Amino acid sequence: MQTKSYFIKRLILFIFSLSLLLTGCTYRMAFGGCAYRVKTGECQRKEVPDADIMAASYTAADKLLRNATHLLRPDYQILVTSLADIDNLEDTTSLGRLIGEQLSARFAQQGYTVVEAKLHSDLIKIPRTGELVLSREAREMGQAQNADIIVAGTYAVGNNKVYVTLKMLNSYNSEVMSSYAYSLPIGPNTSTLLKKSFWWW
Repeated sequence: MQTKSYFIKRLILFIFSLSLLLTGCTYRMAFGGCAYRVKTGECQRKEVPDADIMAASYTAADKLLRNATHLLRPDYQILVTSLADIDNLEDTTSLGRLIGEQLSARFAQQGYTVVEAKLHSDLIKIPRTGELVLSREAREMGQAQNADIIVAGTYAVGNNKVYVTLKMLNSYNSEVMSSYAYSLPIGPNTSTLLKKSFWWW
C-alpha cells in the first residue's frame, strides 16, 4: 500500500512538472500567470531572439511623423513621456522609459525640438508614467511646457510578445494627430527590461 501511494505521488509530481515545462516558464511560486510574472522576474521564458528595440522605436517615431505630416509644422515642440504599463497606468518599467528616450532621440534627429520633461520639477511624474497625457490633463500639461505635441503610449505584456501603442496628441485640444502600434518579442533583453523591482526583492 505504501509503495502504491509513493508511486501516485511521484506520478502527480511528474505531471505537474511536465505541465510547467510545456508553458515555457519556470515558476518559483505557485500562482500567477507567466505574462504577469515576467514583470517581477519570477518567470523565466524559453529564450527567443530579441528584436532591435532601438530600430523599432525609430521606425515608430518615423511612422508617427509621417501619419501626421499634414498637421505638423517644423517649429512645433514635442514632449515625449515614458510608456505606461496598460495594467497600471501609474507605473512603467525600464522598457517603457527606454522607448520614450529613443522616441525623443529620433524626433530630434528629424529636426524637431524635443522638450525634456525630466528637467521640469512640476512634471516629475512624466518620466514614470503616461497617465497624465492619456487623460484630460494633456492640454494643461502641454501648454505649461510650451509643447505643441505630446507623444504618449502604453505597453501590454502578452504570452511571448509586448504590444506597444503610441499616440501623438495636439496639446491644445487633445486631438489624436497620429497613432502607431507594434509588437516586440520577449527575448532575454526585453524580459530583463520588463522586470519590476520591489522592496522585498
